[in-house]
Amino acid sequence: MRKRVVITGMGVSNSIARSRDEFQLSLREGRSGLKPISPDRFPTDANCYANKQACTLDQDLYESLKDEDETILSRLSMLVMQEALDDAGVDRTQVQSDRVAFCTATTIGGAYPFIRWTRRRLEGNLTPEDFELLFRCSTPTMISKLQRHFGFRGPISTISTACTSGTNSVGRAFDMIAHDRIDMALAGGVDVFTELTFSGFNSLQSLSKNICKPFDKKRDGLTLGDAAAYLVVESLDSALARGARIYAEVKGYSATNEAYHPTAPKPDGSTAYETMMHALRQGGVEVEAVEYINAHGTGTNANDSMEINGIRRLVGDRPVFISSTKSMIGHTLGAAGSVELIATVLGMHHDFIPPSCNTGEALLTDDDNIVLVRDKGLVRRFDTALSNSFGFGGCMASIVVQRFVA
Repeated sequence: MRKRVVITGMGVSNSIARSRDEFQLSLREGRSGLKPISPDRFPTDANCYANKQACTLDQDLYESLKDEDETILSRLSMLVMQEALDDAGVDRTQVQSDRVAFCTATTIGGAYPFIRWTRRRLEGNLTPEDFELLFRCSTPTMISKLQRHFGFRGPISTISTACTSGTNSVGRAFDMIAHDRIDMALAGGVDVFTELTFSGFNSLQSLSKNICKPFDKKRDGLTLGDAAAYLVVESLDSALARGARIYAEVKGYSATNEAYHPTAPKPDGSTAYETMMHALRQGGVEVEAVEYINAHGTGTNANDSMEINGIRRLVGDRPVFISSTKSMIGHTLGAAGSVELIATVLGMHHDFIPPSCNTGEALLTDDDNIVLVRDKGLVRRFDTALSNSFGFGGCMASIVVQRFVA
């Protein structure tokens, strides 16, 4: 029989919060993390950039982390992972078991040293230190640092599936626990965007020229953001044995690939529909039970239209609330799925639906059965939710969470 899987701890840091509790308050209030990109991070004075803003970590936090870790990712992950463990009441000795996994996700990983190496090479100024930095700041080295710091002895996974990475990280943990391969996992993702990332999305003409407006008729692109988000996921048996507080139950998860286009989704939303449907079926959850969907909602023309098509096919004429957390914290890439799952679970636990911000003229009319929650959190209990992630390369993932009932 498949094991029941629950969430017992969460940790997060992003442009609107340095902790789980601050994140909950920021979500309720609809705060924006958008700010000018500091020139200390990278220069944005080139005329080719569509925008010179992003949802960045506060600069003082960024600088303090960079003093200890050139990529920032290891140190930021350590802080957030520790918050999740503390929240779950799990100490270091408990994670040092072969029945505890570490599942992480990132898309850009150690891009900073690669940028520095490339620039120095073009200038003809490469030094032995630059080669050493490439290794010291690589993604495998980053994961090794985290493994040694916490002493993990169980399965370790690093997932990089574009914008679905964070969701797939938690999904992998869910699968291993449900099939009794492990008892517990620390799962999530981290990304701090770099000049390489910013320039890449700018070249694709995916960056908003102003502000990210998911599901707005005049939306013109996404905003990038920084984040780390990790969850303690464990079997119900493990949680009950520890007397742990349970935030929510993970009921189902699905990962698919539509193999349609390197960067564009299939316009009819059929694969998004299938992904959500598979996740619900795996968890034995009826479509009628879904009350809220935390949408991928990037604010790009293609993605938002596709997702609405998929959701409409899923729910038919039944009412459902939706919103996009990216309107507040930007697109956090490899962390997006895990930080948005935390937003969903915080809303469920504290009886409010996180909002979408910046929407002027919405794609959805006021009398539509798909209701976009706007500007401020909506005080409302909900018991079943989906969190969606749809990425480049056709990667698709959905995860279903429910209020825990013994």
